[in-house]
Amino acid sequence: MTTTLLAAEAELSKQIGDYWTGTTTSDGAAGGTTLIDTALKAKQNGWVTKETYDMLTEESVSAADIYEERLVSSLDNSSGALTVLAHGGKIESGINYRVHRLFSASAKRIALVAAARRVFPFLHGSIWDESLVSGNWLKDGSFEVWTSATALTHWTTSGSTLAQTSTSLYYEHGGYSCKQSTAVGYIQQSISNFDDLKYLRGKAVTFSVRGWSDAASCLRISINDGVNDETYSSYHDGDSAWTKHSDPLKVTQVIADNATDITFKIYHAVAAPGQASYVDDGRVISGHRGKLYIGNLGLAQDKPHKVEIEPTSYSQDEEWLGVRDYVVDGDGYLYIPTDYATNRRLRIRGTGYLDFLASGVSSTDWTATIAIDSPQLDILVAEAALYLYTTMALPNAESGEREAYQEMMAFWEKQSTTVKSKFRMKSPGVVIHWGVH
Repeated sequence: MTTTLLAAEAELSKQIGDYWTGTTTSDGAAGGTTLIDTALKAKQNGWVTKETYDMLTEESVSAADIYEERLVSSLDNSSGALTVLAHGGKIESGINYRVHRLFSASAKRIALVAAARRVFPFLHGSIWDESLVSGNWLKDGSFEVWTSATALTHWTTSGSTLAQTSTSLYYEHGGYSCKQSTAVGYIQQSISNFDDLKYLRGKAVTFSVRGWSDAASCLRISINDGVNDETYSSYHDGDSAWTKHSDPLKVTQVIADNATDITFKIYHAVAAPGQASYVDDGRVISGHRGKLYIGNLGLAQDKPHKVEIEPTSYSQDEEWLGVRDYVVDGDGYLYIPTDYATNRRLRIRGTGYLDFLASGVSSTDWTATIAIDSPQLDILVAEAALYLYTTMALPNAESGEREAYQEMMAFWEKQSTTVKSKFRMKSPGVVIHWGVH
């Protein structure tokens, strides 16, 4: 259920009456200043307005020009040739293109990206997250937050190459695991990554991870406080299988009161071609900790509709329990009351703002996708059309155009109200009086 930005632009163009697509039938000028399509012979030369633009939707042989837009200056309907500001190279025969006469493709893109947020809550992203664990002192213990596909945001890497992994059987918790390979090394989280770890001084701490490795004496974990000797877990068996949730890699240490370093480290100690370790579900548990960061989950204003907790560890058949009286502060931290157990998975449910994404990151590339399709796409289109006329067209209108633009604004305001009523998304139920914000 996704739609690319290019497909959304095509639908917007169709609904505002500004859609023309074609395929060139002859080679244009060598300098990329003409585009030739015999289908354009059916158009009057005056079909080209002062704000007409082309956009190539296929790459030419002679230039990397896909999605290039250029102002069109004239049409010669005797040959079907459009004269344009120069593209990157000659536009050969057989190249797909579009013509925009009311608004450029870039203007429509701006409107669609803006509309994606403006349609909330009628359209929204559905958040269902089970990556957090009550009482966990680690920030991103489930390895969900990546700066890139090879770099964790809240962990430091040394030696090994990392890979964000969502392949079936190679992750256990949340949506990703962390793969370590190529060279001997480790990942670690310390006070320099997450300042709250300093409050573990003087506490007995248990560090655990779920692990997978295909080599013996390779994958293990440790705790280091800078005062006592570094404490290690046993190694993973190297049997190409995940440790059981009831028997993860685990190490326990009492952190010194005068600790000079508090570091939780995951080692990959064997470098061999094709050999890898995967880790997931990292936990540091020490007494009660109610503070968990949810600011990265994409919840609108960081407010869940519902928070649930598993009644027993990794329960499969039991119904999860609703958490009462939780608090979310202004920094995006969720606080769980002390009467709820630690070391239990949490389920966070809610809604978030929609956006166009590429590889999970906000993007304005034409290939970026948004998590809706028809008929909800009509809501996005109506809001984008309204944005075009109210924000882009009307402020720059000449005196003779203002009345026409105002009429279009009124039409799209009515259309937006109609499609929101018909096709709006249903939000998850809110638990009344559960949770204080």
